[in-house]
Amino acid sequence: MFSLKQYPKFTHLLKTAAQLGLLVLIWWIGALIQRSLNLPISAGVIGLLLLTAALLSGLFKLQWIKQGSDLILAELVLFFVPIVVGLIKYKALFLTQGWQLIVAVVLGTVCVMVCTAYCVFFGFKLESKFKTHKKPQDASNHKIVHGK
Repeated sequence: MFSLKQYPKFTHLLKTAAQLGLLVLIWWIGALIQRSLNLPISAGVIGLLLLTAALLSGLFKLQWIKQGSDLILAELVLFFVPIVVGLIKYKALFLTQGWQLIVAVVLGTVCVMVCTAYCVFFGFKLESKFKTHKKPQDASNHKIVHGK
């Protein structure tokens, strides 16, 4: 009898493919929203906001997308290969106006790093605020008795 437990690599591959499919579905929903509302925001950003809202609200569990997102992050370098090919193809343009591109890339990177730092800071601050306001559920049912 065929059992997926006998083939752990195949099970891992199926789980990763399903999670990647879920991530693509979220991106596709973001594309539908972007097209239907004619928003100037990319579909990927809208999908990321949808995914963040779903994770924070508890609608999605992190385990549902962790393997697929880990695969995408592990292979992130491959997404930059077309940029290198473009630089080689347009060498003359890069040599004449490269300083403008470098300034734009450096300023963009600094802006992203500053925004990321503030988001992480406020995220940790929000998380600590939630932890301090969260009360144990059984605390009201237990009485602490000192001595006899």
